Amino acid sequence: MMIWQLLQVRHLRDTPLIFAGPMWSGLIEWTKANMLRPGFELAGPQDMEIPRCVDTGAEAVAVIRNHHARWLASQGKST
Repeated sequence: MMIWQLLQVRHLRDTPLIFAGPMWSGLIEWTKANMLRPGFELAGPQDMEIPRCVDTGAEAVAVIRNHHARWLASQGKST
């Protein structure tokens, strides 16, 4: 949760936050319901886009590889 907050306030930038396993989607739904409550917003809708929920380790590795490839491209390097 601390990493999510650091990404939210931009103390960490361009870093993937990956939640692996089926249990995390429930946390995201809870967060949306409680942190985006009208009149008591503690986060913005864009903050709910920060974490990536995946079911398997292979999906998590794919997210990391994709992020790394984009980073390399932004540096003018190739894989």
